[in-house]
Amino acid sequence: MITEQTQVAHPGESADTYNYQSFDYSSDAAELERWLRDGPAVGGPAPNFELADLEGNRLRLSDLRGRPVVLEFGSYTCPIFSDRAPAMERLAREYPEATFLIIYVREAHPGEIQSAHRTIAEKRSAAHKLVLEEALSRRVLVDSIDGATHRAYGGAWNPVYVIGADGRVVMRQAWNHPADVADALQALQSGADPEIPESTDMLREPGVRPMGQRLVERGGLKAIRDFYETVPAALQDALRNSASTEVRAAIALFA
Repeated sequence: MITEQTQVAHPGESADTYNYQSFDYSSDAAELERWLRDGPAVGGPAPNFELADLEGNRLRLSDLRGRPVVLEFGSYTCPIFSDRAPAMERLAREYPEATFLIIYVREAHPGEIQSAHRTIAEKRSAAHKLVLEEALSRRVLVDSIDGATHRAYGGAWNPVYVIGADGRVVMRQAWNHPADVADALQALQSGADPEIPESTDMLREPGVRPMGQRLVERGGLKAIRDFYETVPAALQDALRNSASTEVRAAIALFA
């Protein structure tokens, strides 16, 4: 079972490399390959873990056997997580028979405002900020500093898993799409096996905020610069033409 103290065996990687200092878009292909290879597959058992929430109460995934679980991974600086948060909060209210959990992982876009985590205390502090600013009602569990649970579920960016009452994965996505989560829960509610295609698409629906806004607000100038300098030209162009005046002003400093 995975706990905060579990050391994950990934040769050449440590807590310092897991909690990277700078986002690099060029690593996305390798991250996707790892998720496809290492993430628990549909039909297989969901890896058990034991983590503490923000009040210090500990929870084992196995304690929830007998009811569906929606497991989403995210962080304060992940704009995709923030964009999906209102929809996921609605789903948690609409499907009270399921347990909705958030596992707090590394910072997606660290910068001078919110840096990469060096200690579990820093990670918990960032998780508290996320709960307050997004008005989250879902229970937040804080992963170990080296991301033991995150890695056991394949890593990736903002993945989501729906786990059946028997503890087996019934849906997984590298990027959370709340509409698909709803379809999976509806299928379980009706006694059917969900048949949701495995998704690796990041942007299937429009974002809630202008492109780059969350990077500036929560990561800072370093976060937006790291992102801008490593993404493809089409995304650079979209950032230069963002609806956010803050994003355009930030990029004008270095573009």
